[in-house]
Amino acid sequence: MRHARPRPLTNAMPLTTRRALAAALMTASGFACYWTYLTLNQDRLLFDARRRPPRDLPDGIIGYSHVIPGGVVRGYIYHAPGDAVRDLLFYLPGRGEDVLETLQYARWLPAGMGFATYDYRGLGHSDGRPSESAAVADASQFLLHVRRVFPDTRVHVVGRSLGTGVAIQLADLQDFESLQLITPYDSLLELVRKRFPLVPLRQLMRHHFDSIAHCKKVVQSTKVLLAATDEVVPHACSERLMAAWPGPVALQTMPDTDHFTIIEREETWLSLCEFARQHSLARLRAAAVEPEPPPPHPTQDPTQNPPPRPVPPDAPAPLPVDHDELGNPLPLAASR
Repeated sequence: MRHARPRPLTNAMPLTTRRALAAALMTASGFACYWTYLTLNQDRLLFDARRRPPRDLPDGIIGYSHVIPGGVVRGYIYHAPGDAVRDLLFYLPGRGEDVLETLQYARWLPAGMGFATYDYRGLGHSDGRPSESAAVADASQFLLHVRRVFPDTRVHVVGRSLGTGVAIQLADLQDFESLQLITPYDSLLELVRKRFPLVPLRQLMRHHFDSIAHCKKVVQSTKVLLAATDEVVPHACSERLMAAWPGPVALQTMPDTDHFTIIEREETWLSLCEFARQHSLARLRAAAVEPEPPPPHPTQDPTQNPPPRPVPPDAPAPLPVDHDELGNPLPLAASR
């Protein structure tokens, strides 16, 4: 008995469907690889972590460092030689900023104004791996050092771009005179999400820099400086932060500037110094008019009854004990 030859099996799935599934699989694999790359390298990408070769410090710059696992964090302090430092700008830099280049703008600082800044971990001349928590912790430790070096100096914190998120969190850890924010954002997570809408950033990003959440505890007088045009941090992001601020915020827009050139203008630095000085003067005036409690009477124990009140010059003389209220003499028996 002859058996019929079996028919060759054919794939019932149409060719176009197979191609579409293959393309979808390749796309999903591409997204997975891209997300993995962003996750593994987000510290370097968010902070633009680039090391820079060693170089000599400019004249008038004092070096600073503190030890961290795997190396040191380096900072820099400037003040004009011979000048007493009455006020100091504590500067928290932007993403990938070369702070030694920023120090060249210290020539615009007025007499009596100092300047301090540092490299985030993994940037410039600092070792380690950058992170949000490390940036805040290092800033707090550096500021404590600045206060020890200049115990009578009024400190004013200035944050720029990425550094505004650090500055806002620092306000909850340290007390200082005033806070100034250059091109601030509401949340770094939301800012990055607009650039990468297809990436699940809330699950992947470790550093959110949620300035709206952290600003609720800020009590320092605050000023915001915006660039005339800003494609990196749109004005809407800064405005949302200011709308959530717990107190009044001074606002100034620097003409003919963008996100990068705003820090290169002399007018920007003069504005920072002017706000710091005005705030310091206002605090000094307020302290001068506060009434002081009167000193205790020299012969009176302050813990006992208060001293007798002074008698006004136009008060009538006290009556002798042997006269009545009308001044008439009393009988001897009554006076006794």
